[in-house]
Amino acid sequence: MNLIYKLFIKLIYSFFIIFFVVFCEDIKEKYHPELTYFSFPKEGILPYFKGEVMDPYWQEADKKLPDDLRKVPEFTLLTHENLAFNNQNLRDKYTLVVFFYAKCKGICPMITRNMLNFIPKIKDQTDLQIVSITVNPETDSVEVLKKFRNQYKIVQNNWVFLTGSKKTIYDLARNQFGADIKLISGKDNLNDFVHTENVYLIDKKIIYEEYIEPKVLEIWKD
Repeated sequence: MNLIYKLFIKLIYSFFIIFFVVFCEDIKEKYHPELTYFSFPKEGILPYFKGEVMDPYWQEADKKLPDDLRKVPEFTLLTHENLAFNNQNLRDKYTLVVFFYAKCKGICPMITRNMLNFIPKIKDQTDLQIVSITVNPETDSVEVLKKFRNQYKIVQNNWVFLTGSKKTIYDLARNQFGADIKLISGKDNLNDFVHTENVYLIDKKIIYEEYIEPKVLEIWKD
């Protein structure tokens, strides 16, 4: 019985090898048509992103990173303490970036609560910071950001809230992070925003390394 089982396994294994060799060209064509570059996932390693469509890229061992990886461009915004904050403040730290707005009644409260539960689970935070960027800077002033922090009892010094030029923020979100933002008509003639729910990870070289869906934070907090 064991011999038959082993022969059966070998037969199946041989079949899949032959199938892969014969049909490998057809398999390649099944990748998403917008994918301009393909990099094989590496276990235990987060991908970078490259190109206009943010193709995932897993670094090869002992190989230099390509020049077209997505990096954070130069920008300057204001913190909730009315201090200048620019791309150089992201260097030498791992940064989690969140897009939100203070009056959001949808995904923002959930993301904020999940972050509050998730952050304490990281024991060593010496090289970690969280950056929340408002997508409604015309309303979310420095004072509004302060009130938002107080509302959620956010006291972490490494969690910064940013506001500033709408053009700068929207360019950063749409063109650099690939994060969609749309202005829609809300209740009582107030503006509402449809914006990305992802949390973005930037490495110490200010290169985009990964984005995290809020449901993942929901799992991690438990």
